Amino acid sequence: MAKAQFAEKPPDGGCRGWMVVVGTFFIHVVVVGSAKSFGVFYAEFREVFQESAGMTSFISSILGGVLLMCSPFAGALSNLTSCRTVIIAGGVISAVGLVVSFFAQTMTHLFFSVGILTGLGLCLMYSPSLAMIGRYFDKRHATANGIAVCGTGVGIFALPPLFQFLIDEFGWRGALLIVGGLLFNGCVCGALMRPIHLKEDRGKNQDNIEAQSSEDRKKTTLVSFCQKILQPFDVTLLKHRSFVIYSVSSFLTSLGNSIIFVHLVAHAQKVGVEKTPAAFLLSIMGISEAVSRLLNGWLSDRRKISKVYYYMIGITGLAISNIAIPFGRTYTGLVVCMVFYGFFSGIFFPLIAVLVRKYSGVSRISGGLGWAFVFQDAAWLLGPPVAGWLYDATGNYDWSFFAAAIFIFASVLVLLLNPCSTTRRTLGPGTGQLPDQCDGVVVLSHMPRDTSSNVGQTNPTFREM
Repeated sequence: MAKAQFAEKPPDGGCRGWMVVVGTFFIHVVVVGSAKSFGVFYAEFREVFQESAGMTSFISSILGGVLLMCSPFAGALSNLTSCRTVIIAGGVISAVGLVVSFFAQTMTHLFFSVGILTGLGLCLMYSPSLAMIGRYFDKRHATANGIAVCGTGVGIFALPPLFQFLIDEFGWRGALLIVGGLLFNGCVCGALMRPIHLKEDRGKNQDNIEAQSSEDRKKTTLVSFCQKILQPFDVTLLKHRSFVIYSVSSFLTSLGNSIIFVHLVAHAQKVGVEKTPAAFLLSIMGISEAVSRLLNGWLSDRRKISKVYYYMIGITGLAISNIAIPFGRTYTGLVVCMVFYGFFSGIFFPLIAVLVRKYSGVSRISGGLGWAFVFQDAAWLLGPPVAGWLYDATGNYDWSFFAAAIFIFASVLVLLLNPCSTTRRTLGPGTGQLPDQCDGVVVLSHMPRDTSSNVGQTNPTFREM
């Protein structure tokens, strides 16, 4: 067996690196685009199964929730096998989920087939693809991430009218089959994800071995087995305050952001917009978001402003856009709202994986993304039903969007509580490192082990001071 070659640091591009970006771009088109465009089926499901708005919303909320909540599982599988293998498996599972949905006779059937099975498949494609970008890029991470995640905007632009067309032409059952075939193309994207081995990976594994004392080695077989099971999930990340604070802020942002993708089309129809133009509102937002993600991913790498502050600007604008939606009582007004919503969404989305990498380190980015997405998952589970219940109580969607704005504003306040600042300090002469100082946790990227100094004797990803 050929010996694995360990790169000194992420190559910041190269043919393989940019092919990973291309694969991740198309994964965002079909995975995130489909999840965020699935609200087009919402009105159809509600009419066919004669259920309340809150109950029907659970289909999309379970789909989005499972997509994120199973991310630690996807990260663990990626650590045990490879991101490429996990992504290909996700393409198969998501397609099977929608094929099974063809036979649905009850809403409960769709909760399982669309929400759980398809959501799991989407999850297995989503977080490992972002982790691969974090492993191939360092200084140009935000730029590469911005290019990849703008695929979401393309998906939101193209898929809602496509879904509505498929429903009109083939019915919702036939539409689900065709969308399943679309998701199966995730297997092709997974084939582009060639694994890369970094020196920090080798250092991390060595640190784990050195950390085992004589007493640890004498533990019972059951405890040792449990430790081996939990190790790929990187549960120790949850002990670090800055990482948890960011994840809580992300939960509140997603809680507000999840509402629009399920209830915007229904809100537009409620104020008198026809079905097809109402679905096209998500497409308009997708166009704006795609351009914004590409532009702001590049701008955030120019280092004119801290990436954390850049992120805050985006989510603040998102909250303001949610407030404006109920006042857009005409189609033109809603179009304007969607342009601004997409623009501000495009500011902070390219930085999600960048900030996770900032707080977890490159060698643990799969686990970091997994746990960060768990927090977002809880938001996707709660957001749409809460908005649906507000509609049931008020008879309109105005308070749903006001609630979304409140949640997102709260996420900014939580992020301000994070003691991690944008100041940087050196670890000492000769190290050449400028780590981020985060609540007693030093986050390093690709720092080689140096057994001749005290610095290299600890885990290069986290060191508690």
